[in-house]
Amino acid sequence: MCIAAPAQIIEIDSEDNVATVDFGGVRQQVKLDLVDDVEEGKYVLVHSGYAIEVMSDEAARESLEAWDELLKALEEEDNLEL
Repeated sequence: MCIAAPAQIIEIDSEDNVATVDFGGVRQQVKLDLVDDVEEGKYVLVHSGYAIEVMSDEAARESLEAWDELLKALEEEDNLEL
């Protein structure tokens, strides 16, 4: 199974077609070869170091909420095992 995660574009290096993105505090560089019309502040889905889709604001919000719920559930599960 492959998972793509939402990240916000912080900075774009148009010369190298690379963006610095933020995954909730963790920053990483991703290639922009597979997407068009990107701009700073927008959200993209990232898989294997590539932005694969530019997300609407609503889709980004929904996706981030789902990730938060998943992380909370995993944290609760870890706490139960202790």
